[in-house]
Amino acid sequence: MPFEKIIQRATEPLYGDEQLRSNLADEEARVVLDWAARWIEEQVGLAKDESSAKRVAQRALARVRPVIGAINVLAAQPGELRLSDGVAALEPLLAGNQKLSRPQVFGLLTILAGATWRVQCEDAKRNR
Repeated sequence: MPFEKIIQRATEPLYGDEQLRSNLADEEARVVLDWAARWIEEQVGLAKDESSAKRVAQRALARVRPVIGAINVLAAQPGELRLSDGVAALEPLLAGNQKLSRPQVFGLLTILAGATWRVQCEDAKRNR
């Protein structure tokens, strides 16, 4: 993969930062941190050259870090979590100051529905 060292330098601190995962169980932290690493890798992979790859990596890291932090705060809540709790916790970070249009919201809801069903199917396969 091009820019592998840049990706590695951007993602390693996430795995070592206890403050980002202090409330997450190991499996939960793995899910969240692996997602962040994939996001950074995908973004950096689109860069044209090493200089832009470094800038992209820093922007991607700056984008995922607060999301991981919000998930960690959410994880401090005892008991079962509702999907709506997670969406409410992340919405300000994901949409920012921009309003999402109705078609964008519906698009995101359909993506969430499909992703939810895929996760449930994967869990069912593992538990067979």
